[in-house]
Amino acid sequence: MQTLHHILSFHKVTTLEAERLSTEVKEVSVDYGKKGIIKKLSPETWNLFEAISDQVWSSALPIVQKISLGFQLYEIFPSYYHFLVPFYRGISKKEIVQPEEKKIIWVHFMKYLAAPQYYADPVGYVLWAHFFEDETLVKETWQGLINNYTDKKSLLKLVEVAGPVPFSLKEIQYNNLLKDPTTHELILESLFHSADDAYGKIDTEKARALFIQLKVDIESENYKQLKEKLK
Repeated sequence: MQTLHHILSFHKVTTLEAERLSTEVKEVSVDYGKKGIIKKLSPETWNLFEAISDQVWSSALPIVQKISLGFQLYEIFPSYYHFLVPFYRGISKKEIVQPEEKKIIWVHFMKYLAAPQYYADPVGYVLWAHFFEDETLVKETWQGLINNYTDKKSLLKLVEVAGPVPFSLKEIQYNNLLKDPTTHELILESLFHSADDAYGKIDTEKARALFIQLKVDIESENYKQLKEKLK
């Protein structure tokens, strides 16, 4: 049975080297996927992570062990492409099919959304750009995540990256959050991306009803642009 220690030893990654790599990838992972943010791993680190990821996900290990190793690796090296995208591929290609296996993924994703940025931002991006933009998976993913959170911080981060989610799904969360004025700026941000992003999903009439209830800075650029989009 492969373990994290066996994998790192096979690739000659010492404890000191793992710490260095962890620092490098965490710096790259903050704000990952945001417009105008361009940070890249060194070619050597990229190739190493690719080899490690391939060793896990191309192996004959049981799926549940692959999932476990995948998250152990993400815990140390929070790389979006190498250690999160494989979860999307596994589900989309129906290699991960059992509800209990998927639940492990949803629980971990929600945990990381409430964690420091270097964990939360890559998870937010893989959800937005892969799970939520995939019309065959978005409903299942959204419901799985909503059903498996315990921290309000993770819910807020989830709503923030919910642009491509069908409006009928995220509307429930908007209405719940509306009761708390401290969340109104986040609702505005989510509505704006829902209306502005190429893959965003918006119901103009329902969004307008939410929009007029928001207690936010009406001079902000996003407020003005969203107001125009909802006319």
